[in-house]
Amino acid sequence: MSRIALISWKLKVFAFVVIAVMSAAEAKSQNLASAKILNSSGSAQITRQTAGGENRVKVRAGDELFAGDVLKTGAFGRVVIGLVDGSQVIVSENTTVEIKDINNSPRTIFNVLRGKTRIKIEKLGGKPNPYRITTPTTVIAVRGTIFDVFVKDDETKVFVVEGEVSVANLLLPEQEIILTPGQFTRVQKEQPPHPPKPFKPGRNDEGFKPVAEQRRGGNPFGDPSEDNPGRSGFPGNSGNAPGRNPNASPGNSGNAGGGRRKP
Repeated sequence: MSRIALISWKLKVFAFVVIAVMSAAEAKSQNLASAKILNSSGSAQITRQTAGGENRVKVRAGDELFAGDVLKTGAFGRVVIGLVDGSQVIVSENTTVEIKDINNSPRTIFNVLRGKTRIKIEKLGGKPNPYRITTPTTVIAVRGTIFDVFVKDDETKVFVVEGEVSVANLLLPEQEIILTPGQFTRVQKEQPPHPPKPFKPGRNDEGFKPVAEQRRGGNPFGDPSEDNPGRSGFPGNSGNAPGRNPNASPGNSGNAGGGRRKP
């Protein structure tokens, strides 16, 4: 092989290696997990977009969720999701959420298409992480730690239990309002949020408790140090979030249940 041919061959090999490395890096970035299933019960499934089209994936504790996944719970279904920083989300029954890419800015957790979710944001440096949640009508900027989002048809309701959140219509982002603990608002299509109103503490708790907790009663935001592993409504093990210990237990088995009991 001549010297020129050898140099040409080495350049081709180098170019191939560079392209392969860049392609692998891009694929890895596209497949970064946005969240992880901490536990689930009842009817629930994930619809995932693949090269071959839509793929239905069974919901299992410990599995990762990726941007674009659509999680849907049925009657008596309940799924608890963990984020990389230890924040958690309860997806109640008859709820559909689209997982977003929290690795990009603005860091949107998911789009609540319908149903009920309870979000608990971990504090970092004494302050809640800056996340967003969207619905078909609303953008919710997280300034608080615990709040509920209800979506039905063209109406979104936001209830704040702890901390603060800002709420605005997607079409009217400049007309936001701030909700503080014990306040809620509703956002309807093409209208700014209604003025904040008070709501009774514990108003929404029943829809987020595991079945076992419904039988015992109690405050779902009770002291997690008490001998009652499910009182917060969340598994409480932030080590289950993606990027943490892969051998960690996927949630507290004491939280198993399927939403509300049948009447």
